[in-house]
Amino acid sequence: MNSRLQEIREKQKLRRQILAQQLGAESADSIGAVLHSKDELKEIEETREASRASYDSSAPPLKKKPQTEGEDTEEDVEEQKDEVEVQQEDETNPYEEVYKDSSTFLKGTQSLNPHNDYCQHFVDTGHRPQNFIRDVGLADRFEEYPKLRELIRLKDELISTTNVPPMYLQADLDHFELRDLKSQFDVILIEPPLEEYYRESGISHTERFWTWDDIMRLEIEEISALRSFVFLWCGSGEGLDLGRMCLRKWGFRRCEDICWIKTNKNNPGKTKALDPKAVFQRTKEHCLMGIKGTVRRSTDGDFIHANVDIDLIITEEPEMGNVEKPVEIFHIIEHFCLGRRRLHLFGRDSTIRPGWLTVGPTLTNTNFNPEAYASHFPLPDDHLSGCTEEIERLRPKSPVKLKSDRGGGAPRGGRDTDYNSGFNTSNFNFFNSPTSYYNYDDYDTYIYNYNYHNYNYSSCKITTSNLAKI
Repeated sequence: MNSRLQEIREKQKLRRQILAQQLGAESADSIGAVLHSKDELKEIEETREASRASYDSSAPPLKKKPQTEGEDTEEDVEEQKDEVEVQQEDETNPYEEVYKDSSTFLKGTQSLNPHNDYCQHFVDTGHRPQNFIRDVGLADRFEEYPKLRELIRLKDELISTTNVPPMYLQADLDHFELRDLKSQFDVILIEPPLEEYYRESGISHTERFWTWDDIMRLEIEEISALRSFVFLWCGSGEGLDLGRMCLRKWGFRRCEDICWIKTNKNNPGKTKALDPKAVFQRTKEHCLMGIKGTVRRSTDGDFIHANVDIDLIITEEPEMGNVEKPVEIFHIIEHFCLGRRRLHLFGRDSTIRPGWLTVGPTLTNTNFNPEAYASHFPLPDDHLSGCTEEIERLRPKSPVKLKSDRGGGAPRGGRDTDYNSGFNTSNFNFFNSPTSYYNYDDYDTYIYNYNYHNYNYSSCKITTSNLAKI
């Protein structure tokens, strides 16, 4: 109980420090000096009531003075009119209140304080609420967590040394047989040119967009390894349901939903979404993640490293007509899956990168050779990047499951298999997702969704303080 009370006090102290910075106070103890006291609030209320009462009352009538000898009547009347006009002008301007009281805000509940009302700020300025989430970039995300920052650095070094040279193939996927690649892949990233993207931009397109029936006809099951993952960009509309159907047809189970939140810091207030099939402007896109085969994060550390990244991508919205996805999706995939056989379908010249085979109709050149590509994996385990002792020490791990007296756990591949993908689910309630993060497929699958990411509303900052607890 004492530790819980101490934790609450520390959070309250942190909130007061942040509020002191926002209000310009010297310290957290001097917040009261810049806020209204109870007596001042009472005085403000009395002033407001008096102003309203005087505003409702009619102006005093002009009294005509009796004309006496030697008196300039017209000048007196003009002076009296000026006084009445000044009085009426004061009455029409009621007391202007400046909200400074943050007593409710300090308790962590909803406040009338404008500086914390991101929805009203969006209405006034056009800045989306997600613009104020801090530390979202790859460079500063783990600034306060040196172990995770060191882990990311070591993994990036290992990935750069184990990547195969970039390969690319210009092919029309309408007619190209994927089995002609003559390889099995550990990771497949699919970025189809959906009609939704062109519909929202309101511009004509030169590339043929694909329907979900066309996407479902892709023979992904022919080129996916026994243990593999697929990442499917599906937009933010009907693709959330149709994309799940595609995963099921290819033999994958949906295990995670990576959400791309688009900010508009550089261009606030400009309306870009012209989708006639949508009521609201969509400021996010979804990438469905599917898993094939039996993968346990507690025992398959040679193939996956779970909980290294979060399942959110927060970047600036691209320019109108630009349908490219954020490059961070590649970092998430490479940090998570240690398989070196990576395929990117519907890629472009701008997405060619080491460690990936890029296939797409808009590529301008080809250097892919099936035999040369297969030569990078001569031995059965050569498709894995491996792991160093330091990475193994720093990476988040699953807690050891104690065996009960009734017997050990189920055998590999049994009904109690944990198909956890390793990505944590963050609850950002102000992002209205059309689907639930906890909507599982109709499979005998048990996916543990941990809410290990904290959202600090007082500082509007994404933190990952509990990632190391896994």
